[in-house]
Amino acid sequence: MNIEDFWNNIYTANTTRFPNEDDPVLLEALRHFGDVNGAKLLDLGCGDGSTSLFFAKKGANVVAVDISEVAVQGLAEFCMENKIDNVTPIKCSALDILDLAPFDFVFGNMILHHLEPFEDFSDILRRSMAPGGKAFFHENNAFSDLLIWFRNNLVGKYGIPKYGDDDEFPLMPKEVDSLRKNFRVNVVYPELVFFRLASFYLLKGHLAELLTRLDDYLFQFSGFRKYSYRQFILLS
Repeated sequence: MNIEDFWNNIYTANTTRFPNEDDPVLLEALRHFGDVNGAKLLDLGCGDGSTSLFFAKKGANVVAVDISEVAVQGLAEFCMENKIDNVTPIKCSALDILDLAPFDFVFGNMILHHLEPFEDFSDILRRSMAPGGKAFFHENNAFSDLLIWFRNNLVGKYGIPKYGDDDEFPLMPKEVDSLRKNFRVNVVYPELVFFRLASFYLLKGHLAELLTRLDDYLFQFSGFRKYSYRQFILLS
C-alpha cells in the first residue's frame, strides 16, 4: 500500500470534526504565534482538519494541505456544510507549498518526521514564510537510543502495535539542526514521555498511572527532558 492510500484509509475512518478548544498543543502554538486574526496560516498535514478549524475560529485565513484526498475533501465538505469560509483545503505535498506562499504562520502536528529530503523541505519552508513569520511543530523525538532501538526491533512484532506508515521515522536531532540553518529554533519539551510508553506498547495499559508519575517526577530534572518522545519545535 502506498502512502496516500494508507492515509486515505485513516481519514475514511477519522472524519473532520470541530477541535478541542482546550487542546494544550494548539494553545501553546497560539501563544507562540500571537494574534492570528487576518493572518495567512498554513496547516501542514491538516489531517482530519480540526486544527485548521481551531485557527480559523481565531480569525486566521487557513490554507489546509494534506497528501490525502479523503482528508482534504472531507474538510472541504465540512466547511461548506458549516458555512466556514476562511479555510482553503488543498491536496498538496509539503515540498510544493512554495506555490501557495507566503505564510505568516505555519503549524504542523506530527508532520516533520514524514518529510524527505528534509534539508530541501527546510529551505522550502524558509522561502514560504513571510518576513517575521513563525512556525510551530508538535513532533516526536529520536534523541533516545533506547526508544529508537525499541521502535526498530520490537514495534510491529510480537503483538506490539505499530502506528503510522512504513516510511516514517521519528524526527532526528540532525534534522532539527538543519532547521537552525534557516531559523531561530527553540525546542520545548512540554512533558517527559518515556516510561509511560512501556505501558502503552508492552503492558496494554497496565501500570500507566505509575509510569506516568515516574515520567512526571523525572521531568523536574532538566537533563532528562531531551529524552522525551514528544517535543515542540518553535521557529522564528
